[in-house]
Amino acid sequence: MLRFALAALRARPGSFAGLATALLLAVAVITLFGSLIATAIAGGGDSRLAMIGGAFGEIAMVMGLFVVANTLGFSVRRQARDVALLRTSGATPAQARRLIRCQVLLVALLVSPPAWVLGSWGARVFLTELVARGLAPAGAGVPWSPFPMLIGTAATVLVGVGATKLAARRTVRGRPSEAMAQTAAEQGRLGWVRGIAGVLVLAGAGVLCMVTARQPVDKAAQAALLGALLLMVAVGLLGPLLARFAIVLLGLPLRLAGSRHLGDAGGWLAADNLRGHAHRLSSAVVPIALLVGLSTTFAAITGTLQKVAPPGAYAESDIWLRGVELAMLAGFGAVATVNTLVSLTAARRREYALLTLIGATRRQLLRMLGAEAALTAMAGVLLGLGVAAPVSMAFAAAATDSLRPSIPLETYGPLILGVVMLTAMTILLTGMKATSEPAVSAAATA
Repeated sequence: MLRFALAALRARPGSFAGLATALLLAVAVITLFGSLIATAIAGGGDSRLAMIGGAFGEIAMVMGLFVVANTLGFSVRRQARDVALLRTSGATPAQARRLIRCQVLLVALLVSPPAWVLGSWGARVFLTELVARGLAPAGAGVPWSPFPMLIGTAATVLVGVGATKLAARRTVRGRPSEAMAQTAAEQGRLGWVRGIAGVLVLAGAGVLCMVTARQPVDKAAQAALLGALLLMVAVGLLGPLLARFAIVLLGLPLRLAGSRHLGDAGGWLAADNLRGHAHRLSSAVVPIALLVGLSTTFAAITGTLQKVAPPGAYAESDIWLRGVELAMLAGFGAVATVNTLVSLTAARRREYALLTLIGATRRQLLRMLGAEAALTAMAGVLLGLGVAAPVSMAFAAAATDSLRPSIPLETYGPLILGVVMLTAMTILLTGMKATSEPAVSAAATA
């Protein structure tokens, strides 16, 4: 299967670009913060530096591996037809899973060397800033050690290979003929096991929010972040259901506009398309919700701490650290969002071609894409705020005895605007390229 995996990488390198980016980012950030921990150990165990490296590394690992798992799931779905063809040629489900695991392993090994360089360089830049701000001992330097690099690659490969079992389950199960039929019509049903798991995680996050509200401020901040991550897992599990509900709610104005302006049905097409493909929409919405939800939680925690801390207690260096954490989360979320939206939009070339062949104009298609971009961004922002609201309120209750967190608008406003613009530009630019090909050839080759 290793030979088949290598052949797939050579034949369709663009199909693995998103997965390669996610794996590179995960290996790089684990290498970066592992190098900081190695620096603390080499310098006699500096507690502040070790604490920063550990706290940042924990968040970076969770986020990086979440992005890898999310990107891998969609990468496997894009290969569903190829896997089904292999199974019709005699490949077993175990061999199909082995093929996908080999692909992940090969891509991880290919991106590891540049990721090591990037992570080591980032560790040196970050340490220089820490020293300049008095957060690390003067003269501290990153020692050369292979362990952060090897740990970064090993942890990423383990999570990636482990995630293939879940990601490939729908693709390899059942008869080959049934698998071929499923690739032709993607199913957006929410399985009962996944639904029960989502409800249980959601209930656990609710309990954690109640506990957070009764904790000291320092412990409440960590509990709030953990609660936000749990809610993100629940959103991922219940994504198709939540996405369908969001589109029914948010798509109503577009459907009404389409009824009034019968000459251009872009809004109507967008609302019906997204509602009918809730599973596809959930893949696009979850990264946006991840970006908005965790960034909003960080902004709420930082703003509330600044509000309640005595003058001078919340130092400028601490504010800078929170800003770095927020920028890191935004970077992870942006990579996941762009990867997913580009893959989803480009994979619909045949759909655009068929719509053109039955009479849709390119202007209608672009209007449909614009409306879809707006709906997708709004749904992601809505779910992200739903993730951030309970944990932010719980933290505010712990810090101020009030359910109202303090969020600096000068930080939060550009963040939300940036999410909307990123979503719109990614979908529209990818859609413009996907609809530029002649409809007949696109329908035949897609």
